[in-house]
Amino acid sequence: MNRIVKLVSIAMLAIILTVGVAGCFGNFAATRKVYEFNETFGDKWMNQIMFWVLNIVPVYNVATFADVVLFNTIEFWTGSNPIAMAPGEEVIKYAQENGKNLKITMRQNQIQVEDMDNPAEELLLSYKPLEKSWYFHSEEGLVKIATLSADKADFYHPNGKVLTMNAPL
Repeated sequence: MNRIVKLVSIAMLAIILTVGVAGCFGNFAATRKVYEFNETFGDKWMNQIMFWVLNIVPVYNVATFADVVLFNTIEFWTGSNPIAMAPGEEVIKYAQENGKNLKITMRQNQIQVEDMDNPAEELLLSYKPLEKSWYFHSEEGLVKIATLSADKADFYHPNGKVLTMNAPL
């Protein structure tokens, strides 16, 4: 179990670090969802007031940071953004890594990676939007591996250490 958590931590860090190298530009699904929510308050005056409130709180900042750091990177590598997906929709991709045949299944707020040759080697990650956190499903239960906030992302190592990445100003 500890090996899998360590692999998840390394994978999440690799995803974050590839943002700058990959030059990915996704559809900013989380930011768009906040924008669509902002449009539901009525006339242009109410929408503008809510826009200010959502920037002060900082809902837009959190959504944009999550898009840039995580969701657009996932979209770049897989062609699909788990936040942009509708409930019940899924995308399946196949890949090879270090001689392993992998099946990657993405659903809204969930990513599952299966080793096709060894089904016992499965990795399941899920996102809880209300907590703005990613979790790894282990034999002992859910293990929090990352939390996103307005100005930073915290990545939790199995030994209790926290790696914090601050958002650029």
